Amino acid sequence: MQYTEIMFQLKLDPVRDAGKFVYHLKSLTDTGLVTLDKKSKRYETTELGLMIVSFARDLDEYVNVKRGKLYVRTSRLAIEEFHRNKIARSLVVEAGVPQEIAEEIAAEAEDRLVRLKTVYLTAPLIREFVNAILIEKKLEEYRHKLARLGMPVYDVAQLIRMAGERDLSAEYVNRASAKSVLSEYVLLNCLPHKLADAHLSGSIHIPNLESWILTPNEVIHDLRYFLSKSIPGTPVPDSLEAALGLVSHLLGVVSAEVSGEQTVEFFNTFLSPYARGRSAGDTARALYYFLSSLRRETPPSTPQAGIGIVVELSTPEFLAKEEAIGPNGKVTARYGDFAEEALQLAESTVEGFRSISSSRPPIVPHLIVKVRPKALLNSRARRILESAHELAAQRSVPFFELLADEEKTGYSATGLRLDGDWTGHWDADCIRTGSMDTIFVNLPRVAYETKRNEEKFLALLKETVTLTVEGFKVKKKFINERLKQPLLPILAGDRGAGAYFYEKNASYNLSFIGLNEAVEAHTGLRIDKDKAAADFALRILQDTSKQLRAASEETEIRMTVSQRPGDEAVDRLTELDIEQYGRAVIVPNGVRGPVYYTDMPTIPLSTRLPLENRINLEGRFQAATPGGHLNVICVSADSTFEALLKLTERAQESGCKFLTYSSNYTACGMCNQTDIGINPKCSKCGSDKLTYLGRSSYGLLPFSLWPETKRKNVDRRMTYPVGSPA
Repeated sequence: MQYTEIMFQLKLDPVRDAGKFVYHLKSLTDTGLVTLDKKSKRYETTELGLMIVSFARDLDEYVNVKRGKLYVRTSRLAIEEFHRNKIARSLVVEAGVPQEIAEEIAAEAEDRLVRLKTVYLTAPLIREFVNAILIEKKLEEYRHKLARLGMPVYDVAQLIRMAGERDLSAEYVNRASAKSVLSEYVLLNCLPHKLADAHLSGSIHIPNLESWILTPNEVIHDLRYFLSKSIPGTPVPDSLEAALGLVSHLLGVVSAEVSGEQTVEFFNTFLSPYARGRSAGDTARALYYFLSSLRRETPPSTPQAGIGIVVELSTPEFLAKEEAIGPNGKVTARYGDFAEEALQLAESTVEGFRSISSSRPPIVPHLIVKVRPKALLNSRARRILESAHELAAQRSVPFFELLADEEKTGYSATGLRLDGDWTGHWDADCIRTGSMDTIFVNLPRVAYETKRNEEKFLALLKETVTLTVEGFKVKKKFINERLKQPLLPILAGDRGAGAYFYEKNASYNLSFIGLNEAVEAHTGLRIDKDKAAADFALRILQDTSKQLRAASEETEIRMTVSQRPGDEAVDRLTELDIEQYGRAVIVPNGVRGPVYYTDMPTIPLSTRLPLENRINLEGRFQAATPGGHLNVICVSADSTFEALLKLTERAQESGCKFLTYSSNYTACGMCNQTDIGINPKCSKCGSDKLTYLGRSSYGLLPFSLWPETKRKNVDRRMTYPVGSPA
């Protein structure tokens, strides 16, 4: 500070106190404790001065402890004299402890702390003492409310080290640290104790705990809402470039309001009025720049926080009759009048994905292609579909929705499925809504506990499902509060025009970890080998669906049986079960080596069975999981797009609804060459600075972000050589 600033800080009078102030300031500078910067005319404490100040404070604390006084380093980054009435006040305000009990606990805490004769007292240490006293007095309910949230020093150091090893960003460390605090808060203060205990013990798994009380998990966008009125602060788009800029801005803003995937449904159809009168080249350039702005080679802070772009190859009748929003937000005609423009946009979108995938497959965004029978009859649509399958063979990018011509169903890349069966209105059930969240049931745990007694198995399963319903009720309550505040301004929408996000129509997904392993543990038979085992697996899903339908009617919450990606749950639940039951009891995914439970698809990718059987089995299980599913088919490097397209058509005939083709990739960090397969060196420059990519559950990720057990089993996956069709 400058001379006058120091006097002001010390509350000295510049006239009356000038003489003694100058004397003492000169003494400090002469002894080298303070120095003057002549340019800025500011005084600073020297390194020696700081040492003297620190020593003086420690000495002062020591003397005060000897005299029975305590000083506390508080969470406000200040040092204050200890007063037990502050403990009593915290107990009353934070934990709701009655005043008389609070004063009694505060007095006991003071007595113990004084007897310690410590010279270094902190607010967290005091809180630990108080919590210990609450436990001793059997006041556990107050202790939960008073618990301090945070990460141990060791865990923070490990997090930073791990982020460096996996080439993750500083943002990832920040988000992971915040995740730890919020997850603890949700478990201790927001969930029913029985539900929290079930998660901690491993009977169930609640993903996204950090966002459980803050945001929905997924949203399916309706671009018409924003094309007609835009986003606050952004003009209504008047061209294709402006419309794509709006979409990009929307996805960026809403990423803070959802914990997982955002899906842009009917992307090419809703933008088709903006493509009228434009050349194919102009459209392709606009789409390339748009997709390039979304492309990510490294995962976001949350691996499932992705973006899905959905293209239609034929405009269904239920959409063709809808009014089309065009430039400047004006209604121009019906969407059925822009069929050619929609195909031009679809073609440009697929080509744009091909361009941004030329070096290596992108982590984000995802391409989803709707395949309806009538689209296969249109020569241009079929060429686009062939191009999408060529991209699947080369870079494993597209997902394929296999729908009937007028089926009102939508998927996200995670396998989330929404159709028009909740309210009967497709534009309220399938878009402007999404998935509120998922709870996973540890099915192998149910099998181990019930020891092949089918009646007990189904009873325990029913009890566990009932518990998850309570969790969904909690989620609904908190998200309703967030939308009213609103902490979610875009999802809450314009207060005059109503909410954008239809919270009442959002799905709550009950999913399973280890269906395959649970059936084998219960029956001693494998789903892929025995019809009775497959039938029992289907009965589990059907009974649970029936229970959830009844609960949905009672609570008016849209709960569905689903198959969801569960990388976090896979490792955690398998590890907990090995600790509790021993490795000999756990049904392994493979014969030897690391074991893990299956999340998606239903049949483990390591299972050796004919491709036709795999497709048929997955089709049966997809029909029994109406809330979502995904069939992943691992194909060899020499697979052709003609053969993959033929396989997609066969899958559609078998009842399979959502699938993707997958390969593993070796990406060179030196020359950016990407090869199919897992190779020890780059085929172009010979470098060993490589990144291995593959599909852990639904999305392509670096192997370093896979669950450890999945990564160690990647070479066991069944790869199908899908060559030229016969």
